[in-house]
Amino acid sequence: MVARNKKEEIPSDFDSVETAGQFWDTHSLADFASETKVVPVAFELSRRTRYISIPESTYQKISARAHRQKRTVRSDHRRVADPRLRNLRG
Repeated sequence: MVARNKKEEIPSDFDSVETAGQFWDTHSLADFASETKVVPVAFELSRRTRYISIPESTYQKISARAHRQKRTVRSDHRRVADPRLRNLRG
């Protein structure tokens, strides 16, 4: 009689996103179909973010100002740019 290989289980908790990525890079969800279940998912998208490129020198200025004010680049830029953008007319 030939011994059957025991199928590896999906880890219940990954140490990091990278660890999860490494696992799924080498495994197929199809191999674990019997362990999956349908779950309800509901969400609302509150806003859509778009990204634009800016010159490195501009980013460095924004970053330096944010650092001086102990803010993140994102929050500092949003605080300064949002009021100005509201005044744009299309």
